[in-house]
Amino acid sequence: MRHNKNRVVLFLIVPFWRLMRIAVTFLGFLGMIAHFSQKVNVGIALVCMVNHSAIEQNKLNSTTTQITRTDDSCPQTNNTNHIEGPFIWTKNMQGIILGAYFWGYIITQIPAGYLAGRFGARFIFGGAMIVSSLVTVFMPIIAGVHWLLFCMLRLLVGLAHGTIWPCMTVIMAHWAPVHERGKLMGFMNAGAQAGNVFALSIGGLMCSWDFAGGWPLIYYSAAIFGFVWGIIWILFYTNSPRNHPSISTQEKEYILQNTQQHLSNSNNNDFHAPWRAILTSPACWALFIVHTCNNWGTYTFLTSIPKYMDEVLKFNIKSNGLLSALPYIVLWLNINISGIIADLIIRKNLLTTTNTRKLFNILGNLLPAIFVLALAFVTCRLKYVAVVLLTIGVAFHGCCFGGGFLLVANDIAPAYTGIVFGISNTLATIPGIVSPYVVGALTEKVSLIPLKY
Repeated sequence: MRHNKNRVVLFLIVPFWRLMRIAVTFLGFLGMIAHFSQKVNVGIALVCMVNHSAIEQNKLNSTTTQITRTDDSCPQTNNTNHIEGPFIWTKNMQGIILGAYFWGYIITQIPAGYLAGRFGARFIFGGAMIVSSLVTVFMPIIAGVHWLLFCMLRLLVGLAHGTIWPCMTVIMAHWAPVHERGKLMGFMNAGAQAGNVFALSIGGLMCSWDFAGGWPLIYYSAAIFGFVWGIIWILFYTNSPRNHPSISTQEKEYILQNTQQHLSNSNNNDFHAPWRAILTSPACWALFIVHTCNNWGTYTFLTSIPKYMDEVLKFNIKSNGLLSALPYIVLWLNINISGIIADLIIRKNLLTTTNTRKLFNILGNLLPAIFVLALAFVTCRLKYVAVVLLTIGVAFHGCCFGGGFLLVANDIAPAYTGIVFGISNTLATIPGIVSPYVVGALTEKVSLIPLKY
């Protein structure tokens, strides 16, 4: 009750558009766009970087028996727009390229959680995007040298990006009042899906451009945006509302009263992580397991949807980019809606925080599984039915992000949220490493059919 009164008074004194926590959240939203634009750009770029005809010819010349599904074969939509790139990279090579990012990504999660908890997210988040942008800008050049060097650059991008999610939870721990955490975290996280939309839709169009070779623009645009954002973040963001030069006194007091910062000594030099308590906590292990299982679907979608649209549904590159982005547009909407609903359920005491998280985790995992299972039985002759099933399945995935496991670290350990989430995301990155290899291995010598996804 006191929280609601304070909130009303704050909005009467400080206009909504001048609230610094809204500005921080929006800037974080843009940062997630920059992050995911670089994270997923290879998925769509590979479609127009690789010479598919040459790869298929090599497979036909192979002594290995080619297994096909002739009843599922469909002509390429507007085949004249199917772009053949300069690189003869097999599906196994492509799987290694897609997985290389996650080899770097898995290494920096836990160190970043500790460092963000102790020193804050300002220079870690901003610096990570600046470094990854500088690496990304050289990727088109290095791709022409050797595919393994290209993998190394993707690994470096992953190393930089591995620091970002632990920073996200630390930012929310300091800037998001408890009863606003779902919608603020949901909105910031929705930037990840907006980044997917940007990378996939614009990337598909860039592939067909003649300027600068087309596909290199996918990397250059993501690098420029990420670099500029990193500079702005470092200049604007402060690690605590206490230190922000533009925040009102009323908002500062409101945030500090409702963020449980009295539990945190992260600004002190004597910051110590309770490693044993974390690693023996049933609640933490529930988070680790749910997060890891959830990410198998997340990363399979993230790395394989463009290939699925191209090789199974036979869409041309322009349609591929736009339709690959469609599930993430709906996912973006559902993340925000889920965050608002989850906060409302908790604020109205309809369910406890724990039961609310459980409900949204069930919705965000069970419903997508049903739609993806149905997708396995749809051929390219019903390609738009497949797109609808895929879009609905991915959309329901957003329940986990807006009101589910993504907020659990803040709920159970607000003082050590970066470390808890760093451990969780380390384990949850394993599917990102394994999934592209599995898809590549399953489809190397056989036609790509929905069942394999």
